[in-house]
Amino acid sequence: MTPKDRLRVAGVHPDLIDRVDRVLTAMAALGFPMGVTDGVRTIQRQQELYAQGRTKPGPIVTNADGVTKRSNHQPHPDELGHAVDCAFIVDGKFSWDARLPWKAYGENAMAVGLKWGGDWANLHDLPHVELL
Repeated sequence: MTPKDRLRVAGVHPDLIDRVDRVLTAMAALGFPMGVTDGVRTIQRQQELYAQGRTKPGPIVTNADGVTKRSNHQPHPDELGHAVDCAFIVDGKFSWDARLPWKAYGENAMAVGLKWGGDWANLHDLPHVELL
């Protein structure tokens, strides 16, 4: 994990940080560097993402409104986030291109005991990983 990744995972459960670090290391070894884009989210940020594709432009990216249905990105009773989102790094920038090896990312995440959003039935959230 880069220093910027470490900043983005501030407030995330340490076990999740360790597992994500292992996933990112494995993906880099395959020639596909990745970084953390989202760690802990505020209610306001979660509501902004929920509005996307509903009352604001863009595709729907979450079914959690942050209040009625909380995201695992939001702090749990242990005061830690239990989810992070990652993306591939292409030409020094984050990329969510569908042609990138998301399945390999998901397989690596599941291999270290994480749940991968790409396996969800309703909304495929390829960047999302969380504690079981």
